[in-house]
Amino acid sequence: MMRERSRPGPPPKPLDAGEMDRVRRWQQHMAWYYWMAMALILGGFLLFSYKGHEPWVAPSVLLLLGVLMVAGAVVQFRERCPRCSALLGRQARYLLPKACKHCGVLFARPGD
Repeated sequence: MMRERSRPGPPPKPLDAGEMDRVRRWQQHMAWYYWMAMALILGGFLLFSYKGHEPWVAPSVLLLLGVLMVAGAVVQFRERCPRCSALLGRQARYLLPKACKHCGVLFARPGD
């Protein structure tokens, strides 16, 4: 169920191809980041499992987790709605929402 638009008035005009391409690229970056982060977390776990007794391993794994958290926040919160400039990362996690929760502009899916 979509929340009501916060701005009164007529619905916004649909996004043009360039705007949709930019938003879709953001979604692809989010998916790429997710899979790379999962692979790095698995690598850190395996490193800790096999070399956990080494003094450099624990700080390295913690540093990796910190870098992943900061990078994830940067990737997630860098894209804005082309119509109202609301942060898309606050509206959905790793996937593009069906519509902007602030202005109501629809984000067309392939095949729609």
